[in-house]
Amino acid sequence: MVYELLIELEAIEPVIWRRIRVDSQMTMREFHHTIQIAMGWEDCHLYCFSTEDEKITQIEFLETDDFLEDHEHTLGEFLHQPGDHLVYTYDFGDDWRHKILLEKIVEDDGVLPRCLDGKRNAPPEDVGGIPGYLQFVKVLGNPKLPEYDEQIEWYGSLYDPELFRIEIINEDLEALEDYIDSLDEDWLF
Repeated sequence: MVYELLIELEAIEPVIWRRIRVDSQMTMREFHHTIQIAMGWEDCHLYCFSTEDEKITQIEFLETDDFLEDHEHTLGEFLHQPGDHLVYTYDFGDDWRHKILLEKIVEDDGVLPRCLDGKRNAPPEDVGGIPGYLQFVKVLGNPKLPEYDEQIEWYGSLYDPELFRIEIINEDLEALEDYIDSLDEDWLF
């Protein structure tokens, strides 16, 4: 089955969101990597998925028995019908919470996974959560502020909070398998 999902980053207005299509049988770890690409994250922090009953993550990085192992479970085990949802939390320090909603089950008509639509640029890694992000955007919106040059230097370039480039996301999603293989080599997942 092919799932059409809405991913919304919580607690930021206007909303940062992506609509994607994925195979319901992809593992939760593959789904994590799909979200990383769709949102423009750099995949360098811990994460977990949460349902009402379960928590799923890459458990070799956590010393706990309270989680299911992400590579042993598929997305279809947790989302069954339109309206079902789960939460994806990325970077336990910045605590980026995403609501993931199964909008519909569709017939596939192309390459999976793929991004159908979205709005706005995801916050940079390690910006300091929502308060840090809001301050970051405020500073970059006003070159006269004393922190402006420091923030540009920290980020490495200008940052456009409205930027959304679906073509880049889909190019990267087409290379998902290579992306995961490169992580396996780098991080020994």
